[in-house]
Amino acid sequence: MKFVTIEKIRISIGSASVLDLGTLPQFNNPPTTCYIMTFTNGHCIANCGFCPQARSSKSSMEKLSRVNWPVFYLKDLLTKLKYMSFSKKFERICIQTLNYPENFNDLIEIITQIRTYTNIPISVAIPPLSKEKLKELKIRGVDRVGIALDGASADIFEKIKGKSIGGPYTWEEHLQKLNEALEIFTPGFVSTHIIIGLEETEKQVIELVENLHNLGIIVSLFAFTPIKGTKFEKIPPPIVKSFRKLQLGRFLIYNREKKSNDFAFNLKGEIININISKKELNMIIDDTNAFLTSGCPGCNRPYYTSKPSGPIYNYPRALTEKEKREIFQSVYNYVN
Repeated sequence: MKFVTIEKIRISIGSASVLDLGTLPQFNNPPTTCYIMTFTNGHCIANCGFCPQARSSKSSMEKLSRVNWPVFYLKDLLTKLKYMSFSKKFERICIQTLNYPENFNDLIEIITQIRTYTNIPISVAIPPLSKEKLKELKIRGVDRVGIALDGASADIFEKIKGKSIGGPYTWEEHLQKLNEALEIFTPGFVSTHIIIGLEETEKQVIELVENLHNLGIIVSLFAFTPIKGTKFEKIPPPIVKSFRKLQLGRFLIYNREKKSNDFAFNLKGEIININISKKELNMIIDDTNAFLTSGCPGCNRPYYTSKPSGPIYNYPRALTEKEKREIFQSVYNYVN
């Protein structure tokens, strides 16, 4: 494979702060993963209605979700990674890959360069790629791969990132590529995420989470975040109570062997009962893991879809006692 030397990348402002790349604000809950993004002069060729990087977006090129991703030199990142103190060392590096003609060559070069400087585990978030390219990622040192479904059903997918919105993607291809990734990276090392707040029902989410879990795919839940300049800028974020029910449901499916038939739904597809006791709910909330950021090991993704002032959807750190009480009050009516 022929490479062109890469000079620039984007780094999330939180990760850049931990790396001490210039004069940047310090964060109370710094990222435990180093989040970087491929750099291209222009927008992504995809046209996802929620994304600032979309082809028709009028948002800042520095944004992905609500986070700023300033441009830095790759060589500066590599130097910082090489000489980071043990106390500040990231648990993981996650590379966000935009869709543009040279994206795979750029991704491979970034991975190769990083691997010469550090042995920190690498995850990549990618658009659908061929099996040959997935194999190449594995050979180069990637241990986990993510392909985002975003929508909770084929119809929603089509509306938010498919051909009807001018995008290049199909639901069927995404599912196919997730299954191909499972063949190469094995179950438990392939992930996807679902954006909550785009007209899906809670029933659709629970059933999709169960199906993906049965395949060995890790599912993360993101709260929809309206970003100025995107096609969906006027859509409101999801109701927190609904998001809490789905966080709890995801946790129970992945960690308590619950199935979709452990959930009761009304005619609108809303969860009206979950087959656990209030005592078990208390124990789950006290442990807090169900309501933290879900994803690859070491990923806390601070404030990716939440303002620090709240409401916080995915917590990047352990809950306070006040937050535990608030979560209990929001979901206790839905358990036995």
